[in-house]
Amino acid sequence: MTPISLYIVEDELIVAHDLKNRLTSLGYDVLGIDARAENAIENIAALHEREKEPDIVIMDVGLAGKMDGIEAARVLTENYNCGIIFLTAANKSEVFTKSFSLKPYAYLFKPVDIDQVRVAIEVANYQRNLEITNERIISELKNEIEQRKKVEKERNLRLQERIRAEQKVNQLLKQKHHMEIDLINRELSTSSIFISQKNKIIGLIRKDINRLMKNDRQLTKGDVSTVLKTIDENIKFDNDWYRIKAHFEQIHPGFFDRLRKTLPQLTPTDHKLCALLRMNLSTKEISHILKITAPSTEISRIRLRKKLDLPKGINLTQFICEV
Repeated sequence: MTPISLYIVEDELIVAHDLKNRLTSLGYDVLGIDARAENAIENIAALHEREKEPDIVIMDVGLAGKMDGIEAARVLTENYNCGIIFLTAANKSEVFTKSFSLKPYAYLFKPVDIDQVRVAIEVANYQRNLEITNERIISELKNEIEQRKKVEKERNLRLQERIRAEQKVNQLLKQKHHMEIDLINRELSTSSIFISQKNKIIGLIRKDINRLMKNDRQLTKGDVSTVLKTIDENIKFDNDWYRIKAHFEQIHPGFFDRLRKTLPQLTPTDHKLCALLRMNLSTKEISHILKITAPSTEISRIRLRKKLDLPKGINLTQFICEV
C-alpha cells in the first residue's frame, strides 16, 4: 500500500524537523519542509508538475513573510488537490473565523501530540480520498449522462428522419392514388366519347333503315349504298376529329399546347396518334379509328418513337401520358 505523502510548512525549523522524523518513523512519506508560505507554494507546484503532489499539507497558521498559513492554504486548495491540516498556537476562535471557509480537514494546536497528529492525518486522508472518489464518480456519471443524452438525441433525430420519410412516402402514395383515380376518370370520359360517337352512328343507320322499310318495297342496291354512305361518313376519323378533339381537350386540358411546345418536331398526324395513345387505346382500336391496318399502326408507333428519340425500355404510352 502506498504511504500517505505529507508536506510540512512550519516556521520553527526545529519543530518541523522533529515532526518530520516522528512521522517518517510512523511510515508516512514527508516530501518536504518549508518555513515560508511562498517557498512552500513554489515547491508544491514543482511536485505537482512531476505528479508527486502531497496528499496532506500540515500548515502552520503563523508564518514569517508576506503570506500567512491561511492565505497559503487558500492558494493550494484553489490550484491543487492536497488536503490541509492547520497547525497553530494562536487563539482558536480567531483561527476558526479566518480559515473556516477553506474547509480544512483538521486543526492541531501546539504543542502537538504525535498521536493526535497521526489520527488527524488518517482521518484527513480518508476524507480526501472519499471526496476524490465522489468527484470521480460524479464526473463519470455526468459523462455517462451526456453520452446518453447524445445517444438519445441521435436516436430522436433518426426517428424524426424516419417519420419524415414515411410522411413523404405516404404523400407520394396519396398523390399516386389520386393520379390513378384521375386517370381512370379520364379514360372513362374518353370511352364515353367513343360510345357516344358509335351510338350516333348506330342511330343514323337505324333511321335510314326505318325510312327504307316504311316504303314497303324491296331494297335496291341504291338503298344499300345510301346506308353504307351514312356509315362511311360517320366513321371517317377526319370528319369527327374536331369534335373528338374538343371533348379530348376538356378531359386533358393543354395537352396539344404542351405537345407543340415540348415536341415541336411532331406533325398534326402525330398529334392524333399521341391523343389516341393518351386515351390508352389498344393498337386494334387505334387501327379501327384511323382506318389503317394493325401493322401500319405499329409502324406509326415506331416512327413516333424515333421522332421522340426514346431509348429502349421507355414505354411510349407512359411517356405520352407524362407530357
